[in-house]
Amino acid sequence: MTTTRLVFLRHGRTEWNVQGRLQGQADIALDEVGEEQALQAARYFATWPFAACYASSMQRALKTAQLVCRPHDIEPIAEPRLHEINVGSWSGKSSAEVIAEMPHYLDHYIKGIDFRRSATGETVAEMTARALPAVLEIAAQHSGQQVLIVSHGLLLANMVQALVNPDAQHTTFSVLGNACYSVVGMRDQYRWVITHNAPTSGT
Repeated sequence: MTTTRLVFLRHGRTEWNVQGRLQGQADIALDEVGEEQALQAARYFATWPFAACYASSMQRALKTAQLVCRPHDIEPIAEPRLHEINVGSWSGKSSAEVIAEMPHYLDHYIKGIDFRRSATGETVAEMTARALPAVLEIAAQHSGQQVLIVSHGLLLANMVQALVNPDAQHTTFSVLGNACYSVVGMRDQYRWVITHNAPTSGT
């Protein structure tokens, strides 16, 4: 059986990324730098053979996917289950504002302790339970092929974790940077990380 390769790409930069505001499922657009990052990613991946592309339907991810897929003449398939973690009422707040509301936020985050992102948001476990079935379905539909999946930083780090080390107590993989990518290989019951959090800028 041949190897299935899942290429996970984080969207380009947004204004809220620059401002350090939590985005979650707020539908924020790419800024000018983010669009240029997506175009750089398109050039970087121009010779990679993608059988298909799936993306979070949030505009920052879908626009990134559209720009990257244009040279391949494929249309990204929007998948809502690939949305970023829902941070509920924390959406738009800075880290300092969130820490003022939840003093142990940063300590939990650094130690990988799961917690609910505001009273109306998700936990990482809930996000993973939502997104992982979508990723596994995509892998099954494209067995032996290479597929591009464009989504969000925290979600993608947890997808890598859930695929290669599902029994881990917390996420050990770093959150992907804007327009950075990871690659997971899959063959039979074996799964392994080929690349993690690599830039597409060519530098």
